[in-house]
Amino acid sequence: MVPLTIKDEERPSVAEFYAGKSVFITGGTGFLGKVFIEKLLYGCPDIDKIYMLIREKKGLSISERITQFFDNPLFDRLKEERPANLEKIVLIPGDISIPNLGISKEHENILVENVSVIIHSAATVKLNEPLATAWKINVEGTRVILALSRRMKRIEVFIHISTAYTNTDRELVEEILYPPPADIYKVHQMVKDGISEEETRKLLNGRPNTYTFTKSLTEHLVAENQAYVPTIIVRPSIVASVKDDPIRGWIGNWFGATGLSVFTAKGLNRVFYGDASNILDLIPVDYVANTVIVAGAKNGEEKSKELKVYNCCSSSCNPITLGTFMEMFTEDAVKEKSYDMLKPGWFVFTKYKWLMVLLIILLQIIPAFLADIYRFLIGKDPRFVKLQYLVTQTQFTVEYFTSHSWEMKADRVREMFASLSPADKHMFPCDPTNINWTEYIRDYCWGVRHYLEKRK
Repeated sequence: MVPLTIKDEERPSVAEFYAGKSVFITGGTGFLGKVFIEKLLYGCPDIDKIYMLIREKKGLSISERITQFFDNPLFDRLKEERPANLEKIVLIPGDISIPNLGISKEHENILVENVSVIIHSAATVKLNEPLATAWKINVEGTRVILALSRRMKRIEVFIHISTAYTNTDRELVEEILYPPPADIYKVHQMVKDGISEEETRKLLNGRPNTYTFTKSLTEHLVAENQAYVPTIIVRPSIVASVKDDPIRGWIGNWFGATGLSVFTAKGLNRVFYGDASNILDLIPVDYVANTVIVAGAKNGEEKSKELKVYNCCSSSCNPITLGTFMEMFTEDAVKEKSYDMLKPGWFVFTKYKWLMVLLIILLQIIPAFLADIYRFLIGKDPRFVKLQYLVTQTQFTVEYFTSHSWEMKADRVREMFASLSPADKHMFPCDPTNINWTEYIRDYCWGVRHYLEKRK
C-alpha cells in the first residue's frame, strides 16, 4: 500500500464527493436554505448544479424572488470570488404544499435524470399552525419528495431536516429514532375527515404544538425510505445566527430565540415562564448547514444501510442557560444603547402561570400604556401597546420551551467532525464544543442590529 502524503491527508474529501454532482433543495429561500446554498457553492466549487424548488410569494414572481434572493449580503463573497458559481442554481417552479409539488413534467424529468443528493428543508415553521395545514406541508409534502427520490436514477443520499424537538416527552434525546407520538395512518384519516381544535389538542397528547407533532411523524415516514434510498435525518435545535462564515452574525429572520431575546434586551419583555437555569439549546445556522453537507458526503460515500440520525445541538456538550443568554443579550443592548424601556436588564422567572399573567400586566402592559401616553403628550405616535401585543403573543407561543429543559446528545456529529481532514474541518466546522458563547452572542447581537433592525 502506498502511504498517504500530507497533501493527500489534507485533501478536502467533502468537496470531492459533491464534485460533478447535482443537488435538489427544498426550502432554499428560507433562512437555513440560503446558507445551505451558499455553503455548497463556496465550499464545493466543482458541484454541477443546485436545483432549487421555488414558488411565487406575496405578489412576487419567481424571477423577482430570485433577484431579491441574490441581493442578500450572504452571497457577497461568492459574487466577488466565484460569480460564475451562482449560475449553477437552476430554478424549479413549484410548491411543497400542492400535489406533485406543482412541478412540470419537463422539470420532473430533469430531476430524475440528474440529481444525486436531496436536501429536504421545506416545512411550515409556525408552531401553532392548524393541524391540516401542518400535515399538508410537513408530512404530505415530504411524502411526495420521498416518492420522487425513489425514481431518481443517480440518487445517492436523501437528507431530511427535522427538529431536535420531535421528542419533547424525553429529557434526554439521543441520536436515534424514537416511537411515533401517534399512528400516522390514523392521523391521516382524521385530517382527511376534518379535525377540530379540541380533537387536535387530544391528539397531540402533551406535545407542545402541531409543528413538533407533525415533524415527529414525518421522521418515521422518512425512515421507511431507507429501504430504497440511503437516508439520513438531521435534527437542529434552535437555529440562530452565523458563527463563522460567510458573515459572522448574519441572520435572516426573527424566528427561534431571536424575537423574545430582542424584546427582553429592549426592556419590552420582563417575564419568563420557567427557570433561569433551564438550558437554551442554540446552534449556529452555519453549523447546521455544515453538518448537513458533511453528513451527506459521508453517508453518500459509505452507502450505509443504516438510517442515521444527527442531533445538531449544543445542550449536551456546550450548554448555556436561558438566564445567562438573556443577560448577555441585554448587556449588549445596554452597551450599544439599543433599548426602548428603562432598566432593560431587569426581568423575572416564574413557574406559575397565574403569576406570569399578573406580572405581564404589572411590568409590561401598564408601563407600555404609560409610555404611549407620554409619547402622545410630546407629539409622537404611540407604539408600545402595539408592541406589547407582539411581545405577549411571543411569550405564550414559546412558554413550553422556556419552561422545560432537555439534554440532546450530539455524539455522532462530533465524531463525524473529528474524522474530517484538516481542510474539511476548516471549511465545514460543526462541533458545538467550539462555540465560545461570549463571542458568539456578541456577534449575534450585532447581526440583529445590522440585518434585522437595519442599524449601521
